[in-house]
Amino acid sequence: MTELTIEQTGAVLEITLTRGDAGNALTPAMAEGIAAAVSSPAPEVSVIVLRAEGPDFCTGRAPVMPPKGARMTANDLRTLISDPVLAFYDALRSAPVPVVARVQGRAAGVGCALAALADVAIAAEDAVFSVPEMNHDIAPTLVMDALVDRLPRAVLARLVLTRQPVSAAEAQTLGLIGVVTDDLDAMVAQVVEALAKNSPSVTRAVKAFLLRAPEASGATRRELAALLNASATAERFR
Repeated sequence: MTELTIEQTGAVLEITLTRGDAGNALTPAMAEGIAAAVSSPAPEVSVIVLRAEGPDFCTGRAPVMPPKGARMTANDLRTLISDPVLAFYDALRSAPVPVVARVQGRAAGVGCALAALADVAIAAEDAVFSVPEMNHDIAPTLVMDALVDRLPRAVLARLVLTRQPVSAAEAQTLGLIGVVTDDLDAMVAQVVEALAKNSPSVTRAVKAFLLRAPEASGATRRELAALLNASATAERFR
């Protein structure tokens, strides 16, 4: 069964998780497919939409097991598990155009990370966010890497250490997601339609600023703002 579909319609690249019967638990192949798609969208793409079939957005990561009988070192496990996940998160974070996530139901573990890494996460009112890894005695440092620049320390510690899920409304208040709505499809369509009307040079300039400005000094940030604005404007009038 297909785990993932990727379709482009004009300026919109849509990625759909299709393991709804398995809670859209993310497999390594799905992560690789998403990373490849978001890293190199076609030049005409202005926005990427990440959505999922079924009642839940993503309930976590599908188990990745070492070969039966293998004796693996810490470096072996890092190569098998940690590095691919971190590379996947980095690809999402660094997508050259805005990423809009449509979130319904449960967003747990990597699902919570996917929502947080989106530039605009739009959630249904009944969506629930959690980081439950420690319930299984797993150190959730990989998910924490995705969340650490999105959330204050106390909020991140609360999610990870208490493992208590938060509602969509609270997730919005905490800064984990951007929008909560009682009409998920209509709100996603509204946001995506607006971004699709922008030229790729404009959405890419905005995304570049969002990526680089937070770590820049004031002077560098002002120079970046001027350069990106001039570049995007010039591209429109070529």
